[in-house]
Amino acid sequence: MSVIQDFLEWKATYDPTPPKPNKTYNKFFWWRRYQEHKTLSKMASIWDKAKNGDYDVSPYWKQREWEFWFEEQEIKKFKTTYTGAMENFGWAERQITKLYWERRKRLLNDAERDELNRWTTFVKDVKNSFGGNEDQIKEMFESFEGTIPEFLEAYKNSRNLPKIQPPPKF
Repeated sequence: MSVIQDFLEWKATYDPTPPKPNKTYNKFFWWRRYQEHKTLSKMASIWDKAKNGDYDVSPYWKQREWEFWFEEQEIKKFKTTYTGAMENFGWAERQITKLYWERRKRLLNDAERDELNRWTTFVKDVKNSFGGNEDQIKEMFESFEGTIPEFLEAYKNSRNLPKIQPPPKF
C-alpha cells in the first residue's frame, strides 16, 4: 500500500489537478467522466482529421491517470466524514478502492480499443490518400519524430506523388 501512496504523492506534485468532469451520468458507461472525442466523418479530408485530433493519442489514457487523483480525494473525504464503527472503516475504504480500480480497468480497456481504432483508421486514410502499404506506413511512422500533420507531409513527399495540375483554361 505504501507504493501506491508514494505514487499518489509523487503524482500530486507532478501533475496538476485534473479538469472538472463535464459529463452527465450515463448508466451504460458509468466509468467515463468526460465527453467523448467527436471524430469527423469518413468523407472529411485527412488534413482536417489530423487538425481535429482524430489521430492523436486516446484521451482515455490521461483520464485513467486522473482516476488516481480522484481516488485519493475520495478517500481523504471519506476519512474526514466517516462516523461509523471502526471495524467497518477498512471495509468501506476497500469498497472505494475497488470501485476506482474497476473504473481504471475499464478506462484501460477503452484506451486500448480506442488506440487500435485510431491507428487502423489512420493507416487506412493514409493508404487511401497517398498510397503505399501498412508496413511502409508503420516503418516510417515509428522512425518519424514530429506531429501528425508533419508526418503526413513527409509521407506524401516520400511517395513522390505527381503535383495536381489545374485543368487548362480554353
